[in-house]
Amino acid sequence: MVNGARALEQALEALKRDPTHPVRARVDDLTVELRAIAEPALQAPPSVVGLFADEPELVDAVCEQAMRARERDPLRRTDA
Repeated sequence: MVNGARALEQALEALKRDPTHPVRARVDDLTVELRAIAEPALQAPPSVVGLFADEPELVDAVCEQAMRARERDPLRRTDA
């Protein structure tokens, strides 16, 4: 684990030099990514469903469109 600890230390130093870009370190068989976040990160942003809870038709329409898009291109990444 000494090599892993050193890799994490080097990644943290690189992140401190440039906090705008995430850095990765290899620890044994894991790849770890470190990134700086803006403060305060105390709570998650509200979900879309929560924001539009009083608009169920809108939520249904958006979900339907998303499913249709997924059917047209099932390999399309939705997290990119």
